[in-house]
Amino acid sequence: MLPVDTTQIILLAVIIVLTIFLVVIGFQVFFVLKDLRKTLFRLNRLFDNADDLVGQVKKPIESAGNIFTAMTAGVGIAHLLKRGSKETKGTEGTKGK
Repeated sequence: MLPVDTTQIILLAVIIVLTIFLVVIGFQVFFVLKDLRKTLFRLNRLFDNADDLVGQVKKPIESAGNIFTAMTAGVGIAHLLKRGSKETKGTEGTKGK
């Protein structure tokens, strides 16, 4: 047989144990990354659903804002027309005299 001293036996045992640990850790990393991929996919779907929900809520609010803006503009125009008609009546009365 070949002469093998204790240092070589310990070194071989350490290499075998470390190899087994690295293989087990490699499998664990694979499963963790697989679960992370599933989680990110679900988060992406959740964000898409939240974006759709926000869009559905935003549309009526924007419509209400547009209505209030239109009403404010209409009131402003009516006020200008009313003031213009008062000024016209005032100048017509002085021209006739």
